[in-house]
Amino acid sequence: MSAFDHMENETESYLIDDPEIKSMLGSTATFNIDILLLGETGTGKDTLAQRIHHLSGRRGNFVAVNCAAIPESLAESQLFGVNSGAYTGAIQSRAGFVEAAHLGTLYLDEIDSMPLSLQAKLLRVLESRGVERLGSTRFIPVDMRVIASAQHSLHEMVEQSTFRRDLYFRLNVVNIQLPTLRDRRDCIISLFLEMVQKEAEYFKLPTPPPPESLLHQLLVHTWPGNVRELRSTAKRFVLGLPVLSSPPSAHQGKKTSLKSNLQQIEKTLIEESLRRHDYCVNAVAIELGTSKRTLYHRIKHLEISLT
Repeated sequence: MSAFDHMENETESYLIDDPEIKSMLGSTATFNIDILLLGETGTGKDTLAQRIHHLSGRRGNFVAVNCAAIPESLAESQLFGVNSGAYTGAIQSRAGFVEAAHLGTLYLDEIDSMPLSLQAKLLRVLESRGVERLGSTRFIPVDMRVIASAQHSLHEMVEQSTFRRDLYFRLNVVNIQLPTLRDRRDCIISLFLEMVQKEAEYFKLPTPPPPESLLHQLLVHTWPGNVRELRSTAKRFVLGLPVLSSPPSAHQGKKTSLKSNLQQIEKTLIEESLRRHDYCVNAVAIELGTSKRTLYHRIKHLEISLT
């Protein structure tokens, strides 16, 4: 497994464990309807888009287009294709991203960065489900599913006249809001430990046990880069580099008390040990250096399942 593969697997597990996303995927993934993914940077929009394509069973390719990375002067030809002679330098005909997504999925990443002039032409393609290459009047039908993602609120952009209202309503058949990592603090430690283990395997290094002080820092950090930032943090920890670029400020820790943070750390450590030892309480008590009676008490108090 490559480093990219294991990173995607971790993010996918984190997303699918979210009950709202799991429910939404179950009811929409197999239907040929367009989906809009909304979320901050690093929340896993690309990973979720690929997951939806996989679940859809579509026979064609997953064609990802980073709308922010295409130069505006080339965007139309790259999206819609071009015929030879359409403009100086167009020496041969070629298909664009839309045609390449025939029978598959067209993923429009960061569509909130697409220029207004191009949005109107994209709307026509989405409505007609087909494309005309630059320099041609021949209509080419395209059977595709469209998934778009945005970091900013498209509704607010519509109100500010920076995103077309008609395109917004065309894309917004189903929308999925991806949670930030700070809104799912219960996942932070377990996800971090999984990432540390896999990064250690990738770099062929021993898996270092994180100190309790670090786990507390992880819980109170605001994670502006979300899962992507957590993954980089795990990588630095395995490599013995400084982990967090700056200590959490006082206001970052106000959302959760020290007691609740420590309980979350304790719960995660017990759950991880139980999984490693196939839920054998004797083995877990030995590993954690506590008595069975105390361990059973903590398991009950922290509402940990033994199955």
